Formats: sequence, C-alpha cells, structure tokens
Amino acid sequence: MEGIGSVILLLLISIFHTATATFYNSNCNGDALISRKSFLVAFVFETATSAYQVEGMANKDGHGPNIWDEFVKIPSTEDVEIMEKLNFDAYWFSISWSLIFPEGTGRVNWKRVAYHNRLINFMLERGITPYANLYHYNLPLALEKKYGHLFNCKVVEDFANYADFCFKTFGDRVNNWMTFNEPRVIVALGYYDGSHAPGKCSKAYSCAAGNSGTEPYIMAHNLLLSHVAVV
Repeated sequence: MEGIGSVILLLLISIFHTATATFYNSNCNGDALISRKSFLVAFVFETATSAYQVEGMANKDGHGPNIWDEFVKIPSTEDVEIMEKLNFDAYWFSISWSLIFPEGTGRVNWKRVAYHNRLINFMLERGITPYANLYHYNLPLALEKKYGHLFNCKVVEDFANYADFCFKTFGDRVNNWMTFNEPRVIVALGYYDGSHAPGKCSKAYSCAAGNSGTEPYIMAHNLLLSHVAVV
C-alpha cells in the first residue's frame, strides 16, 4: 500500500506541475493566463482574518480575555528550538527602539532588555548566532511627535545613544549588527507615496501632510547620518 500511495502522490505532483507550467509557460510573470475566467463562475475569491489576530488586546474596549490571552503569557523557546532542529546557523532579529526606550530617550524598559538577554543567551546555548537589527520601520512615536518625523537632525544623536546602549548591553554576545532595515523602503514608502508609516507624501498621492519632492531626500540624509554615527 505504501508503494501505491507513493505513486499516487507522484501522480498528483506531476498533474500540479503540468497545470502550473501551462499557466506560466508563455508568460514568465504569470499574470496573463491566470484570471477569474480560469475558474468556475461559482468559485469564490476571499480574504480572511482571525478575530484574535486583528482586534487587539483583551484589556481594550471592555473585551474579556480568552484562552489564548492566557496561553501566550507562557514563555516559549519553540522558535529557537525549531531553528536548531533545522540546522540553521544564525537568527536575524530586530530590536524595537520604543520597547527599549518608550519615549525614544531617557527611561529604559528593563523588562524588554531582560527579554532580549534571555533570547540571546538561549540562541547561543543552542548554537544559533544572533544577528541584531536596530531599526525596522518603527521610529518611537514620542520622537515623531517631538521632532516632526526624522527630518530633525537631533534624531541622529538619539539613534546613536539607543544604538550605543544596545552595543554595551548585548554586544558581549552579539557581534553582528545592522542599523536600518531596507532604508529605501523607509524613505520611499514612508515619505514619498505614503503607503507605509508615517504616511507622509504630497497631496497628489492623497496624503494629509508631506512633500514628496523634498522630504524623502531630507529623510535619506538623516538616515545616512544616523548610520554613520554608530558604525
């Protein structure tokens, strides 16, 4: 029976491969031959979400907790254990500026520092090399309100202080650091067309505030200064 099952599986794979090749063969982009006309009229195309994943925390707007709100409080190392089982060498993760410094500067959230210490230590125990990224699209809102986005050059000093804290706190175990994840995306989507936070662009792109002709360049300039300040 195992042999028959293997043959059936290979047959199904072959059919899928043939169908896929038929769709994509004459157009490498795969967008010319696949359309709604390729499916039955009654076929329903839909998107979906889970209430728990999109509606927020249980302590907001009178919500009562559910079993998952309680379950996720249990510390888990499953992700790192899976990396070890899959024989990965390294894990690239982001440190959130506003979780370390809730106001962007000054007061330190030591609970979050302790979390990263536990994560890094466990990774090393399992033979996983940590690669830490300092900024992944998430400027602290406090600095956004204080400076009016990253246009103010004072944010360069704040970023350098945040980075220096991370280097001193985690650098005895983390040797690989990245400053900004995808800086082009930060500039172009956040300040040119407004499709990413903080949603700044010219009125022609339907943004409430911003200037697509000047602000992306100022933003890019300050990103470069911030990078240089810490390397």
